[in-house]
Amino acid sequence: MNRRRTIDLLLLISCLFNCSISISAAAQQANGYGPEVKSFLEYIRHEQDELEFMNRHKEISRREYLLTKNRMAVHRETVLNLVQETGEDSVPELSIVTASEVDQLIEDGTALLKSIKTGDVIKEKWRYLGSVRRGDTFYIFQRLTPK
Repeated sequence: MNRRRTIDLLLLISCLFNCSISISAAAQQANGYGPEVKSFLEYIRHEQDELEFMNRHKEISRREYLLTKNRMAVHRETVLNLVQETGEDSVPELSIVTASEVDQLIEDGTALLKSIKTGDVIKEKWRYLGSVRRGDTFYIFQRLTPK
């Protein structure tokens, strides 16, 4: 009986130790970002929670759910990549759009997609950062701020 309790106690201590390592690693990863990026990540998390709520309660179609979920994932990934590249605590204004939405963002945008290259500046207002295929193809544009 004592042997069994000792084994249970050792397993419990081992589990607690593993949990504390996981929590510590997650906290350390989040602490690596400045306040602006942390705020953005929190915003995205809240938006994802709201999206999941809407999906559970059948407030949106499956298609809308997947499109929005993938768009948020691309947005989050793009911001984190840019932060990693620049080392700045700054969240740029990005527009993540599908091909059918490009014309709403940029006049004659669909035609521009045929010849545009990553890094190109469009009408002195947008920089094209590339595209990502995640369910749909998403085109990523960064709004340029006047200097």
